[in-house]
Amino acid sequence: MVAEQWLRIAVSVPTEAVEAVSYFLVELGSIGIAEGEWRPDTPPPAWTLVQGFFPVDRDGAALLASLTTHLRSIATEYPALATCVPECAVIASDTWQERWKTHFPPLPVGQRLLILPPWEVRPVQSQRAVIGINPSMAFGTGHHATTHTCLEALEALCDTYGPPARALDLGTGSGVLSIALAKLGVPSVWATDIDPTALEEARKNARVNGVDTAIHISAASLSELPAPFQLVVANLFASTLITLCPAITQILTRSGHAILSGIQSDQAEIVLETFSAPDWTLVEHRPKDDWTTLVLRRASD
Repeated sequence: MVAEQWLRIAVSVPTEAVEAVSYFLVELGSIGIAEGEWRPDTPPPAWTLVQGFFPVDRDGAALLASLTTHLRSIATEYPALATCVPECAVIASDTWQERWKTHFPPLPVGQRLLILPPWEVRPVQSQRAVIGINPSMAFGTGHHATTHTCLEALEALCDTYGPPARALDLGTGSGVLSIALAKLGVPSVWATDIDPTALEEARKNARVNGVDTAIHISAASLSELPAPFQLVVANLFASTLITLCPAITQILTRSGHAILSGIQSDQAEIVLETFSAPDWTLVEHRPKDDWTTLVLRRASD
């Protein structure tokens, strides 16, 4: 069988600029990002290779031009970007999959969860709930700061209040947050995404983890979902969260919780200005690296 091909856009950037470059590649339509190849328990290098992956029929020259323009536009904040030169190549998907393995070791999260890629053996003595995720064409493995803190927040809420009867995962990606919710005891989880690739991967991961009967995965809009929900989790761009605030407020029960992530640290105040009193109360602020996850509670009245 011939391996599927993808267009890879790669550029080596100062490590402090990695997130800014990665997010721009996502905005261009990248369906996956690879950032460097160092171990998480060692200091990061000064420079990091950032790779974005696109359908092979995308215009590589146009993508390179857009990325180059973006690098120049943020060079006032990261001066070394002015000399960075992105490159474009066509690669086979199996090559990408092998490269992913170096980025995703087993990952304990919180007190009860363990993220495990399929090539790792399940620990015999571990009492943690194992979430098997195959890093492929969708975001969300638990290793990124935003997903990691979302998982911690989910576990903490379930431990404090008990699993909610119904939860919503907006922008589910790989489905890792939905799977975690199901494994933490939530009987009915709704997961949505606008990316068909993400939906396919989320369904596959839900089946592999044996929780596909508890998770309803679709591209449904918020107005089409069976509201209300006791918990909404959304790991999205800060600008998207701000736009969705009225809809999230509408579909969440009184005294229900929202876990918001995908927020860069310097954007947290802007998000909180939108999710503010009297409708919202900040319960917890979980910072990690240059990112922030916010846990909020909707007003009871």
